[in-house]
Amino acid sequence: MIKLIVLYIFFILFKKMSLHKQDQHKLPQVYLKKFGYLDKSNQWKVSVINRKEKFTRQKSIESFTAVTNIFDINSSDPRIQRIFEELNCDLETEYNNIIGDLINKQKLSIKSNAYLLQLIGNLMIRSDYWREWTLGMLKHKNKENFLQIILGHNCKDEAEFLNIKKLPFYRILADGSPDEIINRVLLYLVDYFMLRLWHYEIVILESQEDKLWFTSNNPVVVHNRILRNEIFAKESELYFPLSPKYLAYVHFKGSEDKKNPLRTFKKNVDHKAKDDQIEFLTKIILDNQAEFLIIPLRLNYRID
Repeated sequence: MIKLIVLYIFFILFKKMSLHKQDQHKLPQVYLKKFGYLDKSNQWKVSVINRKEKFTRQKSIESFTAVTNIFDINSSDPRIQRIFEELNCDLETEYNNIIGDLINKQKLSIKSNAYLLQLIGNLMIRSDYWREWTLGMLKHKNKENFLQIILGHNCKDEAEFLNIKKLPFYRILADGSPDEIINRVLLYLVDYFMLRLWHYEIVILESQEDKLWFTSNNPVVVHNRILRNEIFAKESELYFPLSPKYLAYVHFKGSEDKKNPLRTFKKNVDHKAKDDQIEFLTKIILDNQAEFLIIPLRLNYRID
């Protein structure tokens, strides 16, 4: 009996510890530092432009895009509550290794290729754009159709898929309110994305010294040409400013669309971007749906 009481107390304490407030970043600090600078007080900052404003702001990297407990999951199991944020942190630790591969070898290793694809999917679901898009789907009358699409591959066979609406992992989402289940759904969504991204190839474009890549608080630009009942099509193309120096273009080699000349570039190796390519890619980044544009240098700018 005493042992049971001790175990119960330990469980309660562990649960309370897991619920402490934590600043969680939509954009990794390690990523932002590549675009930022150290100020006079030795604090990391980054220059940003809000699309609704006509001047730059100097944002602290420690607080920029940080929201308390935004990725926490409502669960009685403490192992699940922080699983989203733990995944974020695990992927962030590989970021500098990916950059190191490009600097030292001018190409991506097999390991870096795999981690970069995962990081791209992870940054997509951490962005405001995809969170708001997913919330919109969860509030739509076709919510259950959406859930079937992103959850279907978790069924062991066709018979189970036909009865998916009775399965516990489906019901917890179908019966939950959008705000309560959003983080669970985003984890299923990135799993759905990764089923496709694993078949995509990565092309690396290196910027010129005086023409660096910008980024934004929605860093992965997705040109997604989908048909009815699709979320991610084989013709889709992704553009990710990996750092001010490197940009990843991600595409499916088997796509029927061959118009983009970047599709012909050798995968996983560093290609020096030409002026016309920089102009083309910079326009894509600037046209992206994001609240903040992030400048790859210290910039104080205002239009009066």
